[in-house]
Amino acid sequence: MASTAVQARNPQEPHAEGDDPTNRPAPKGRMLGIDVLRALAILGMVWLHFTLTGWGSPAPPGRPADSTLSWINGLLGTRSREIFFLLAGVTVALLTGGTSVRRGRERVLAWKRVAVRAGMLFVLALVLGELGEWEVQILHYYALWLLLLLPLSVLRVRTLLIIAGVLAVLCPAFKIAADHAGASWGFLPGLPPKQLAGGFELLIHPGEWLATLQQVFFGLGTVGQDTISVLPFLVLGLALGKLDLREAAVRRRMMVAGAGTAVAALLLSLVSMYPLGAVDKVDAYKNPPAAAAAAPATTGGAPSAPPKMPKAPWESLVTMGHPGPADKQLSATEGTFMLGTITALLGGLLTLMDKRLWQRLLRPFAAFGSMALTWYFGHFLWTTYVAPGSGSEGVPPTRSVLSFAVFAVVSLTVSLLWRTWLRRGPLEWLVHQVVTVAVPGRARRHRAGHSN
Repeated sequence: MASTAVQARNPQEPHAEGDDPTNRPAPKGRMLGIDVLRALAILGMVWLHFTLTGWGSPAPPGRPADSTLSWINGLLGTRSREIFFLLAGVTVALLTGGTSVRRGRERVLAWKRVAVRAGMLFVLALVLGELGEWEVQILHYYALWLLLLLPLSVLRVRTLLIIAGVLAVLCPAFKIAADHAGASWGFLPGLPPKQLAGGFELLIHPGEWLATLQQVFFGLGTVGQDTISVLPFLVLGLALGKLDLREAAVRRRMMVAGAGTAVAALLLSLVSMYPLGAVDKVDAYKNPPAAAAAAPATTGGAPSAPPKMPKAPWESLVTMGHPGPADKQLSATEGTFMLGTITALLGGLLTLMDKRLWQRLLRPFAAFGSMALTWYFGHFLWTTYVAPGSGSEGVPPTRSVLSFAVFAVVSLTVSLLWRTWLRRGPLEWLVHQVVTVAVPGRARRHRAGHSN
């Protein structure tokens, strides 16, 4: 690996004659490719949170969503969030030194700042809880993940890559084993999930802290959002963040290795699903009523026992989530496919955003991605106060693609204008101020210095 980092332009240098404010380079050390990838992740998550059922207007209550939108929703699924998860690992790596290893006082300073950042995210999660958004937002998880990654940040890249590869198989296998174990594993959260206190009310209910931690770490059953399923993405992101991401050779290897891994995982899954028949067993698990109807009927007039809910089959490990019937959190090939895809995307976008033309074309997305926390928080306010969805009682509100397009255009435009004059988004500025006040001091910049 080449050892010379590309030096960023000093933001204090005068602009070249003819430069305009909208064409200013990013702050020193900032890698715009990471911001663009983060923007794609947030926009994908917003798409899913909008619960889109129609193009110009949402589908009427009681009617199914547009078939094309249903297919797109299945394609995105957890995948857009997984980009965000991997970038969480990249962020921790960069905050704790990146390509260089911090020791002694510098390491303590960096770890304290990450811990304060995690605390701020938890507070913001409680604020969202006050708005009734406990079930759908992930800031509780993100705060925990930042702390979990700190001890791993001292490991070498090769070690982290090995751990990520092992976890890509072990984590979905654990989820399937947990489904088979049922209630015999007492450390798992119970089903149906307990209704927990939301917002700041959680702080005065210490009896619910353990249950909350169980849900955040293990999820709700086999397919709920959880830390176990996310671990491979966090660890791989930590490893990638320790690479010299400014080096062209590193980026090329990321694209080649990532694309090769994704293709290999997809081919393995397709062969397992169809020629080897794994898809049939997973279909029976996903559609128990259909499987029960296809089972032989009982004879002698005796009433048949109610069908038991099937356990997640081990074939889920080699069955894709889309295309394919598996739950994405149960599939090792699905997870490996996404690990490779995101790695290749990151390498490609980092390369692309070094070119002036693409910097101009994708500048709104880079600005949006640099304000990811603000827009993640803000899109809940948008859906609550600006564009509330329509739906019948007991049914989640739905929206149209038009409403999503309006949000996307407004948020991209506001982000571009904001970043033209200010360095950080509103919530990013708030978190930065709290971190620097709570943990004063100046850490040495690592060699590939970067502020993403």
